[in-house]
Amino acid sequence: MLNCAKVLCDNLAQLTFSNQVDISSANSAHYDFIMTVLQENGFWSNMPSFLSKAYALGGGAVKVLISDKRIFLDYVDALSFVPCGYSGRGITEGIFENRFAKGGHCYTLLEKHGIENDHAVCDRALFTSDNGTLERQIPVSDMFPGLEEHSEYYRISAPLFAYFRSAEANNFDSDSVLGISCFANCIDTLQALDVAFDSFSREFVLGRKRIIVPSSCIRTIVDPDTGKISRYFDSDDEVYQALKCDEERDLKITDNTTELRVTEHVDALNSLLDILCFQTGLSSGTLSFSSTSGVKTAEEIKSREIRTELTMQNNRNLAAELIETTCVNILRAGMAAGLIPEEEISVTVRFSDKQTIDTDTVIDRNIRLVEAGLKSPVTAIKELYDCSESEAEAELRQGRLSLHPPSSADSLM
Repeated sequence: MLNCAKVLCDNLAQLTFSNQVDISSANSAHYDFIMTVLQENGFWSNMPSFLSKAYALGGGAVKVLISDKRIFLDYVDALSFVPCGYSGRGITEGIFENRFAKGGHCYTLLEKHGIENDHAVCDRALFTSDNGTLERQIPVSDMFPGLEEHSEYYRISAPLFAYFRSAEANNFDSDSVLGISCFANCIDTLQALDVAFDSFSREFVLGRKRIIVPSSCIRTIVDPDTGKISRYFDSDDEVYQALKCDEERDLKITDNTTELRVTEHVDALNSLLDILCFQTGLSSGTLSFSSTSGVKTAEEIKSREIRTELTMQNNRNLAAELIETTCVNILRAGMAAGLIPEEEISVTVRFSDKQTIDTDTVIDRNIRLVEAGLKSPVTAIKELYDCSESEAEAELRQGRLSLHPPSSADSLM
């Protein structure tokens, strides 16, 4: 199996989270608190894996927890979340399923997060689940001393979770608020890829080296335990052997190896991958079984992969909304726990739209603009070296002095 479904999900997650995420807040203390919580919870390392699962399962949620005056993040996949409330902005109420084992028994904790009377509430129920299903309900305090079955957060006016789904429309259930898997509409293509890759693998198994030898060259060996006779050809035998044969051609060894159809299989796999890209909103060649296209500049890649860029921009907008809501929930939880003072919350999250351009392209473009008089040399140096204006002016003066040493007349002037 090629397992291209996972490759597709990982690729979409990388494309979504590859650009730099810029988080800004009007309050510097709020910004520092957000970055501290994200760093402590491994947000930057966990997000690619979370997004990959979300693309595969149709969605996922990031839940904010308050425990012992600390803020924690829980990355929940779609299989452990059931939506219960929805508004025009998104899912406002849901049930989270948490499975764990303790003392040789399995348990399931259900948490329902929602809003009542303009403040956040959380209801909890604990069940034994040794057989994989909800069995007998037991008090939550049996496993979590001090944790109440009903909690109300009067200082928080929104649920402490954010839900992410891909931008692809749900054509299987138009009334559902959940998303669908990124490969839900191309299962047949994934199966065809597995068939083609299986044939490609068998090509090497069936195309192994084979030779035809005369029967006089075959030896036999008897297994002393079973008495079974096995026939074999000793390819390492280098001593002279006296063989009885009528004609010289009877001793000729013939190579019967078949030719491997590698190119045909690679072309077939790439054709199927192009179909998969078309079905998932990616540009042709985004997924490739081989890399023989050579080196291309970033501008050429951008012009070729415009369909991929448009698809991922839609997904980045939803991912930015997820991160922004999570940051706001972190501040709300921090205020409720007394970790930061209660002040007005202002958080903005966006993905940087800077494209990766090779250095030669940037240099050539700046040279043409400066020669045409459309850009000053100082501005060009600032862009090339990412420096301040004073540093650019100093670099320009140094470059002119080294290239054009002052003459005696210039020194007099």
